[in-house]
Amino acid sequence: MKIDALESSIADHQPLPDKIADFIREAIIVGKLQPGEKISEAKLAEELRISRTPIREAIRMLESEGFVSIIPRRGTVVSDFSFNDLYEYFQVKACLESFSALLAEPRMTERDINRLQRLNEEEKNAIASHDFAKFMRIHEEFHHTFLSKSGNEKLLKLNNQMMVHIKRLQSFFLQRPEIFASCAETHKDIIDAFSRHDGERVRQLVEGNILRIASQIKSYGENLKENG
Repeated sequence: MKIDALESSIADHQPLPDKIADFIREAIIVGKLQPGEKISEAKLAEELRISRTPIREAIRMLESEGFVSIIPRRGTVVSDFSFNDLYEYFQVKACLESFSALLAEPRMTERDINRLQRLNEEEKNAIASHDFAKFMRIHEEFHHTFLSKSGNEKLLKLNNQMMVHIKRLQSFFLQRPEIFASCAETHKDIIDAFSRHDGERVRQLVEGNILRIASQIKSYGENLKENG
């Protein structure tokens, strides 16, 4: 695992354990560190020329988040991540985001709703041009627009943590764009509900959309097991 980026920013104001955790977490998300791969505290300490204490703190943070596991007589390894894990995270995501949307509705301004409309058009254009990586970026921005308006910082933090885990299987979504193909239409309905100041309808639409995706993920994972 290359550590040049981390080493070059070691003097930043962010606490060192947090910086190390961010670096390792990102390496796991993008696949540079694979499930089961060992993470050596001693090697990191030697390469970064720091003590093992902040590295150990970072490892504990990542263990509490579920990104790594500490196994007796083996050390720290990257945790496995399955389609069932992804399915369960989407179930949690449905609860958190739908409640966030309900809280956000009274705070959504005309500017916010116009932003959602613009992003929805960009989503449709990305789908039409088969640029699904771009679609995923816009899709995330669409949701963040109303999630950030909930007025509850703890809830926003939990939503962000869900997305970090879900990104571990980002490549799956890029290979199966049909799972998200109908989101643009659902997003239009969500925008309409925000415009009518119908918070309960917004909540139902957001929850139903995410649970629909969760169901498709579960079916796909079960099919893999049956045919594997």
